Parts: sequence; C-alpha cells; structure tokens
Amino acid sequence: MTPPPPARPIASAAPLLRCAGIGKRFGGAIALQGVDFDLQPGEIHGLVGSNGAGKSTLMKILAGAIPDHEGTIELEGTRVALRSPKAARDQGIAMVYQELSGIGALSVAENLLLGRQPLTAWKAIDWKTMNRQAAEWLRELDVDIDVRERLDRFPLVIRQIVEIARGLHSGARVLILDEPTSSLSPPETRRLFGLLANLRKRGLSMIFISHFLEDVLEICDRVTLLKDGRHVLTQPSSELTKQGLIEAMLGRGLESTEAAYESAVTLPPRSAAPVVLRAEKLSRAGLFDGIDLTVAAGECLGLYGFVGAGHQELAHALAGTLACDAGRLELDNGPLRPGKVSQAVARGVVLVAGDRSKTLVRGSEIYKNTTLAHLRSGVGAWLTRNREVAVVNPLLRQVQCRPANPDLKAGLLSGGNQQKVVLAKWLLGPVRVLVLEEPTRGMDVGAKEEVMRLVSELKQRGAAVILASTEPELVLAHADRIVVLHRGRISAEFAGTTLDKTTLMKHA
Repeated sequence: MTPPPPARPIASAAPLLRCAGIGKRFGGAIALQGVDFDLQPGEIHGLVGSNGAGKSTLMKILAGAIPDHEGTIELEGTRVALRSPKAARDQGIAMVYQELSGIGALSVAENLLLGRQPLTAWKAIDWKTMNRQAAEWLRELDVDIDVRERLDRFPLVIRQIVEIARGLHSGARVLILDEPTSSLSPPETRRLFGLLANLRKRGLSMIFISHFLEDVLEICDRVTLLKDGRHVLTQPSSELTKQGLIEAMLGRGLESTEAAYESAVTLPPRSAAPVVLRAEKLSRAGLFDGIDLTVAAGECLGLYGFVGAGHQELAHALAGTLACDAGRLELDNGPLRPGKVSQAVARGVVLVAGDRSKTLVRGSEIYKNTTLAHLRSGVGAWLTRNREVAVVNPLLRQVQCRPANPDLKAGLLSGGNQQKVVLAKWLLGPVRVLVLEEPTRGMDVGAKEEVMRLVSELKQRGAAVILASTEPELVLAHADRIVVLHRGRISAEFAGTTLDKTTLMKHA
C-alpha cells in the first residue's frame, strides 16, 4: 500500500465538534480545567500529552463514559448532552479503545453486527445475509477476509479495522482512536494510515490519541497538547517537531529511551554471570518453534519482532503462563513447567503483561492489587486492611506511584502508574526473572523512563530481565543482548556490537 498523503492544513470553517471550558474533578484531583477543543469536518486531529494530562478524561467525556463535567459540547453548532455511550453513539461519536473490545471467540461478522444481526422471517439470525453484509463493509475499507472466521485468529491491525468498520456503520461522524498504532508493526501502521487517509477523503473526522509523536505528526492535520489537565497548544502539524512536542510536554529534552530513536547503541559483551533461565527447543504450534535461549543474572535480554513474530507469546511461555507443545525450561538448573503460573511465581518468575487487565484488577484498590500475589508471605496469616496498607505504602513510595493513595481504584491511575502498581506487587515477593511484555505500551516519555528505572534497579539487584517488545527504541535503549524473532523463529542475536534501529528491523 502506498504511503498516506501528508497531513493537509485545515481551512477555517465552522467546526463539526466544539468543546468549551471542559472541566472535571475526581474527588480533590483536577483532571481537566477549562479545556477548549475543536474538530473540523474531514480532519484528523492529534491529541498528545503526558500520562495524567487529561487526554483520556476528555475523550471519555466525548464518548459519553463521563457524563458529569463542566463546560459545553456542540455538534454542528448545536449543544448536546452526552450522558451515556449510547447517547454519544446516537450523536455519531464512536471510540476505538486501546484495549480492543471485540469478542475473540465470535466471528468477524458477529462482531461487526453484534446487537443488530439481521433476522429471518422466523426471528432466527440470518447468517447468510449477516456474512454478506459484513464482507461488504470490510471491502469498503480494502479488507478482504473470511468474515466467518473467529476474530482472534486475525492480526491486531485487522481487529482494529473491524472496530473502525463497526463505528462507521453505526453512523459515526467522529471517530476517536486511542493509541491505534501502539501494538502494530511498521507495515501494519502503514496499512492503517492508508485507511485513515481514505476515510479523511470521505469526510470523516477523527481524533488520534498517541504517545508515538512521529505517528501523530505524520498522519494528523492539527495537534493539540494537554498538560496537567490544561490546554497548552493547538497547531498545524506542519509547524511542529517531535522534539519540540517532547519539550513542551515535559520541559526537557530527549532522555535514554527517546535517544534510541536518533542514534545507534553499543551492546556489552555477552554476560558471564550464571544462567538463571534456560529454554531448550521450546515450541508452541503456530506461535514459535525450536527456541533456544538463556538469560543470566543481572542481564536484560531483549526479545524483538513485529507483531505476530511470536516473541510476545514466547515471553508468556518463559514466564510460565503459556503451555508449550515441546521443549523444556530450566530455572536455576531445575525444571520449570510452562503453563504452571503458581509454580513460576513461587519460584520468582513473574510477568508484566502488555494487557494490564491480565496482571491488574482495575476495579479493586491499589493496596489489594499490590498484595494479591503474596498475601500470606507478604502480609501474614492475619489479614486486615491496615496490615495490607502498612505493607503497601513503602512499596508505593519506592515505585513513586502518583497518587500514592492505597485506597484508590487501580483503574483510575494513568497507564504508567498502573504499571508501577504491577511492579510493586512483584516487589513484595522474590524476583528471580522479570518478564516484561510491552511494559511501556501507551505511555509518555517520562512514564517510560520511570518504569524502566525500576526495571534497571531490579536488574542491578541480580534479577534476570526479559524485555519483549515491538518497539525497537525500547529494546535498543534497555537490553544488554537482543534476540530477534521472525515468524516464530530466532532470526538474529546481537551482543558486544554496535546496533541501530534500521539494522535491527531488517532482521525482524
């Protein structure tokens, strides 16, 4: 697919959507204060800012998920009240969340027409009509797949397009995309950008939320920056640079993670420390095959590949959360059975999953999340809230969780602070091997630095770290040795050499 056309300037016109003086508080905390925002017809408008800047709150207000707020919202000059997600959808506002809401066990067609399936004269689902209609909707978006197949059998970019198609055919005039490229490979990102450019030509207006600033600058017409719940700037993307946006967000320049965008890194020689975890001929049908690797004490092993390369699933197998068809795992020269999570955790092999819902209970308090994995060993047999909080408070200070309120629901934290709670949970028990799958997904530069600082501290204490990511910058910035996977097999390994992003990606 050819690259999308460059972002075009938006002529002055009556906005399709206008937000004026939007404010929102959660208890005593200010999430948004007097924020103005507008969206022109046929515009892709980027929304950026650090974790906790207020982006998610503003978009949830537009999506009807937060009905109680200050300020006004107008669509085509008419004031509207978005009191529920249904009310927002009825007004033509659809949101594609970072954590996709599709049901993997259902077919593509069932996901597309869920709740509005065509019926026969006998009030049964008309499967033939539903499949035909779903296929037609996707062909409009240049996607030709078997809509009878389960949704979870397709790559993430297809699942995102399915959600976009569902929004479009619900009558959406405004499409909100939350971190749409955070788990896509470069070719998949190109495909998505081509689709968005075509939708822009058709007059659809989109809000594009992302921490990948280069993506925002490439595909968006204008960019709005929020900081600490306030509006900082709105400018055409052609007048902005990535470094300028970072400095506006954080008040400082590039640090270690971001520096890897710009230059090569020199990896140290292979570690001579004792091997902590060893995989031999590890295989899982359709995911990875014949994997041999080791990771030593105090070493960070990077697993890099495009989405679908198998490295993310391999990380789950190494952490004991995914069973394998063949091969063996050894921890400290003793067998470790893949698929036996409780055994792995008891022996100090822990996973920080890319999908935070797998390692965090968002509806529960921070203190309960932190003690969950080690209640008896960390708190004791006599369990009370006060004892749990007493154990958790120093951990929250150690990981610099903000706000460090143990009674706050974990789901109310920003993505970076949610990840800090996950790390605090594992700090309560032994950590021999820390397995990280996309640990900084959806985070701003500052949050990435803080989370990876905690990882570095664990590594310095002797923990073996496995960092699996589709972000070459993250792996280059933090790994001591890098293993690249391509279609489920190891395609390259790098240690004791100078390596840049281009060379790394060539092997993926």
